[in-house]
Amino acid sequence: MCSQVVFGMKQIRAVLFDLDNTLIDFLRMKEEACRAAVDAMIRAGLKMDRETAYARLMEVYFAVGIESDTAFARFLETQGQFKHKTLAAAINAYLKGKNDYLKAYPHVEQTLRALKNAGVTLVLVTDAPKTKAYQRLLAMNIDSYFDSVVAYEDTNRKKREGTPLRLAMEKLKEKMPEIENDEVLMVGDSIERDLRPAEKLGLNTALAKYGQNEKKKGGADYELADMRDLLLIVQPEKQRRLYP
Repeated sequence: MCSQVVFGMKQIRAVLFDLDNTLIDFLRMKEEACRAAVDAMIRAGLKMDRETAYARLMEVYFAVGIESDTAFARFLETQGQFKHKTLAAAINAYLKGKNDYLKAYPHVEQTLRALKNAGVTLVLVTDAPKTKAYQRLLAMNIDSYFDSVVAYEDTNRKKREGTPLRLAMEKLKEKMPEIENDEVLMVGDSIERDLRPAEKLGLNTALAKYGQNEKKKGGADYELADMRDLLLIVQPEKQRRLYP
């Protein structure tokens, strides 16, 4: 018999998680890794001051896609300074910086473990490419907590369109045919990308406010200032020991 967890008046049996800026501080990782790449390019011969180079690099990233593997080459080309040595220096520094700053938010691992121990099914739903999503999960050693991962290639659609969440629900119902949509919670940092599509499916929602780049209020059943707040909603008496 599957354990059930009470969220307010609801019995939540599964939780869908966004990845970037919900489980990991993606924006800080991206910023620090890109700044390291800029410093490496300047040392390798790029003729540009650090802040200007960083601003222009990020412009390229947002133009070609934040997950792009060609952003450094495109940046150097647009500046008329493409050299293979400079590109190689950028890539090496970026990869090292990414590994140094790829970290889960506080209390993520212990929260996932507590949910699994309570019998809750966990699913990851991300707009990231699947290989990169797994790279992040493996680097943080939290991949084993998730029963399934729905990433961009699974639907070729973004979460805001709703298709990835519908696929996640289909996968859930293959494992748990009797589960109802209002027994599922979606946790994410974006009201538009994560929570609105979940609401349309009749799911409960929790806003990861700690991961928001732009602070927005409302639009969720619950708001989380810290990942472990999820456990205070789930089982307040059992999980109070997690707090100092």
